[in-house]
Amino acid sequence: MTLRAAFILLCLAVLNLAAPAGAAGPYKVSLQAFRTDAPSAPVLGVVTLTPDPEWHAYGNVQGPSGFPTTVTAQADGVDLNALYPPAEPGPDPIDPTLTVELYNGPTPFFLPMTKAPARMTARLNALLCSATTCQPLREDLELAVTDPAGLPRAEDQPWWPRYLLSTPGAAETLPETAVDAPADAAERSPSVSFRPRYFAPGLEVHTLSKAAGLAFLAGLILNFMPCVLPVITLKLRSFIPAASGMPAQQRQAFRAHNLFFALGMMLYFLILAGIIAATGIAWGQIFQQPSAIITLTAIVFALSLSLFGVYDLPLIDLKGKATGVKHHPKLESFTTGVLATVLATPCSGPFLGGVLAWALIQPPKIIALVLSCIGLGMASPYLAMALMPGLYRFLPRPGAWTAHLERLLGFLLAGTCVYLFGLLPTSEYLDVLILLWAIAVAAWTWGKLTHLNQPRLRRWAIRSACLALVTAVAIFLFRPTVQQDPWQNFEMSRFQSGLGQENLILDFTADWCPNCKFLEKTVLKPENSVRIAKDFKATLLRVDLTRHDPELMALLESLGSKSIPILAIFPKERPESPLVLRDLFTSGQLDEALQAELRP
Repeated sequence: MTLRAAFILLCLAVLNLAAPAGAAGPYKVSLQAFRTDAPSAPVLGVVTLTPDPEWHAYGNVQGPSGFPTTVTAQADGVDLNALYPPAEPGPDPIDPTLTVELYNGPTPFFLPMTKAPARMTARLNALLCSATTCQPLREDLELAVTDPAGLPRAEDQPWWPRYLLSTPGAAETLPETAVDAPADAAERSPSVSFRPRYFAPGLEVHTLSKAAGLAFLAGLILNFMPCVLPVITLKLRSFIPAASGMPAQQRQAFRAHNLFFALGMMLYFLILAGIIAATGIAWGQIFQQPSAIITLTAIVFALSLSLFGVYDLPLIDLKGKATGVKHHPKLESFTTGVLATVLATPCSGPFLGGVLAWALIQPPKIIALVLSCIGLGMASPYLAMALMPGLYRFLPRPGAWTAHLERLLGFLLAGTCVYLFGLLPTSEYLDVLILLWAIAVAAWTWGKLTHLNQPRLRRWAIRSACLALVTAVAIFLFRPTVQQDPWQNFEMSRFQSGLGQENLILDFTADWCPNCKFLEKTVLKPENSVRIAKDFKATLLRVDLTRHDPELMALLESLGSKSIPILAIFPKERPESPLVLRDLFTSGQLDEALQAELRP
């Protein structure tokens, strides 16, 4: 692989790692117009967000996690101010120990106007979260109003009380050409204004020059914040001289190592700036995505295996040069710098909070400039060492002690895997452990069964098989769902009303049940479930026993069992006598049971 090709693949990997999920998601968004009896705002635009069950959006005010829901809109080119309904306090979907403001269920956001527009546009930005994952949302909506007199009356809508209780958004005043909030809404919802005082007012950011200076300082301090163990690991290894030989060669190698290490850091911050400016994701939000955490866990686990001598990495320089292994020092230093910064992104230190709070609400150019200053600050020690390569003389020389250091760093990386693993929802545990096992098998095979004395074709055939094994396992475990999963969340009222009226299939499962998850990945995978629902005209209900529920446990016991997995088939003709499949079963056994009970 050429250096250019490797560089392009690396950039694509970083972008894929940091970017949020695609636009399609578990929600619906609409834009409608209504007429009102309020003379100050006779027309009301309404943006409605309807998340799927078990999904929630954060309130309009920034809380301890997530980021706020915002609506921006224009009517015939004039900016509108959005009114937000009160959010409900509740446990954070991702971290139940935190209390946050949430929008649950269908939520309207209001756009009062002084007259009916010919054309109205709106943009909704939000972060939707369930108990296991989060997905950023950005929807652009457009509406043409052709018959203002024929608009439905707002006072007749079920959300009208929420409109009366709505509170203004970010803007404090409305332009004269736009709209004012309805007088009756203002009277019913008295606004409260605060004049906050800050413990360290000198660190509050209000200008670009101050933001740039504090951003540089914050980036410098990130080098000394031990909040992410891999960063410490990579930095410790970077201080070991990169070459032996004549002093001139050592100075040159030391300068090149630090220069390309710093370049990798700064490039990542530039890419991150572009992603944040384009998508609106929050700083460190990458760690709210299970897919990103799983990817990082796999990478860090593979790095730890290399430090224990299981195999040699071709692009990331974490340990001493193995005999007979070809290395690319500059590319290794560059990729190591990128990796160190990826893993350090969630860190926060002095000055960084105020800088980001100001910068991330600025235009994209300002965001890019401020994040570049953070990257420059973080890379500055390495740039300084590149300018003074003579410093290598004060560093310890490689020797037998470096092997012990590498093992110690390997244990640190293994500990980081445990930390990252703990960030995942419990439903992902089994799949991630299987993936790590596959990585260990592939790494051992790569390191022990390949060497440079082999014919090139044989060597790369084995290595390709190792890569194929990890890729195949990852695709099998984490393949995207191409069809909508027909399984519905179980509700007792829904179940009771459906008995005798339709064919029902109940799947009893739990996050702590590995056999249940195995069945969901194989026998009950979405494509099979879609076929079953269609061919046998059945309604599929999933009974979640992750948390103890006496009512659901009683239902399980009524089927003659106290353990799971269990799948119960309730024919429409014989609802009182369901057919039960216990423990693990195959697709063939399930089809045989369905044919016997629910002949189409």
